[in-house]
Amino acid sequence: MEKNKIEIRTTKLQDSYEIIIINHGDRRGGFEEYFKDSNYAGIPFNGVRQCNRSYSKKDVFRGFHYQMDNNQAKIVEVLEGSALAIIIDIREGSPTYGQYEIHLLSPEKKNQLFVPHGFANGFIALEDNTVYQYLCDDVYNPLSEGGIIYNDPDIGIDWDAIKKEYGIEELILSDKDQKHPTLKETKFKFYYGEKPENVKKYLITGFNGQLGYDVKRELISRGVPEENILATDIDTMDITKKADVIHTVNSFKPDVIFHCAAWTNVDGAEKDMMGCCNANVIGTRNIVDASLIVDAKIIYLSTDYVFDGEKTGLYNEQDAPNPKNIYGLTKYLGELEVSRNPKHFISRISWVFGINGKNFVKSMVNTSQKRLEEGLDYINVVDDQIGSPTYTVHLAKTLADMANATNYGTYHVTNKGYCSWAEFAEKIFEVFGIDIKVNRVTTEEFFKGKEHAVRPENSCFDETKAITSGYSLPTIEEALKEYKKELKLNEKK
Repeated sequence: MEKNKIEIRTTKLQDSYEIIIINHGDRRGGFEEYFKDSNYAGIPFNGVRQCNRSYSKKDVFRGFHYQMDNNQAKIVEVLEGSALAIIIDIREGSPTYGQYEIHLLSPEKKNQLFVPHGFANGFIALEDNTVYQYLCDDVYNPLSEGGIIYNDPDIGIDWDAIKKEYGIEELILSDKDQKHPTLKETKFKFYYGEKPENVKKYLITGFNGQLGYDVKRELISRGVPEENILATDIDTMDITKKADVIHTVNSFKPDVIFHCAAWTNVDGAEKDMMGCCNANVIGTRNIVDASLIVDAKIIYLSTDYVFDGEKTGLYNEQDAPNPKNIYGLTKYLGELEVSRNPKHFISRISWVFGINGKNFVKSMVNTSQKRLEEGLDYINVVDDQIGSPTYTVHLAKTLADMANATNYGTYHVTNKGYCSWAEFAEKIFEVFGIDIKVNRVTTEEFFKGKEHAVRPENSCFDETKAITSGYSLPTIEEALKEYKKELKLNEKK
């Protein structure tokens, strides 16, 4: 039977632990398994990325310190001498927020203290030549330093009692440690569990597109400050350049990334496969790599074109993708990249329309008006492709909901209802009051004499998973009515 290597004891502070190292000895001496990842499996510690040691004389106090954007969890102990380790839970929403705990650490006690993310920590050296060691799960960044004043009245540490018990005449502090703010005065906040929506930071790719534009509008409507949103496009962050992506994401450190940028020219992808692949696969890989560095949730927009369209009935999330064109293939490969981040949402959508950019609805309205002006009372529209249109205003609301959820995975999310392109055109003309006939044609008739990508005939989604998870969009008809109002309001601006 394997001997115990460590003993882990809970403390009164949420998520903090005291760790006792077990020494196995005989007449020759002893042996300790000092550190092994598997021994600490039950502790939220991400492995050792940096090890620090401080050397202090008696009565020196160092603290209370924390790292902000790259906050470190730490395992602390005393290698020589002895010290009082003092930790404070500064995570808003924690059951032990603002509370502190004191632990005596020494080589004789063979104890360590786990200091979680979102804690401030400090120590008092009780002997000369005290060596205090920190095993940290992130690297130190001087630009990310933060601290809390040692005698914060709201925390209420009884320093007089500590001095009396341990024979401390006067604490020896650095100038910096005497100037920290109180916990109430600190501007940087840590949170227990999910951050509130209005304090999270959001990065949007493809902001100049229809969906990226509406995602930002939705976040602002929910009270997210503009400074907490970084809306990018190719001019501000080229997703195909990894160094550019890593720098931008690592500098902003978003909690959530909405990856809306994509190559969407379906026919153009057949002619420029590498260009499409760079945007939809390499670009997505770069975004995912960056999201993992900053531990950001990623929300990725995929497409009905990942399926071949040959199924009878509705496509659900368990159906195997089988794209028939380059665009669909690259979006599916993008899905595989996104799946590397455990905190991911993949939203498959189709037939998108919104205020900011070209789309089928605008095209039908404009084209029909021109044909009527030319004396033509009909318009040719494809009738052998069936799917569900998706209004970006409605979709943006769902994506913003996902940003605050943890039921990760792949979802089919479109407006309710199914129709062919021709039937969709008829719905558009009815809502917009345009009196023109739709002449239903096949895809081959529509593209006669022109090279084009193969399109799936059936793009109808089963949205049961999305609906039961709380991600439900209104009907196609409701979407068109709202879009008409939005277009009119936009014309008046």
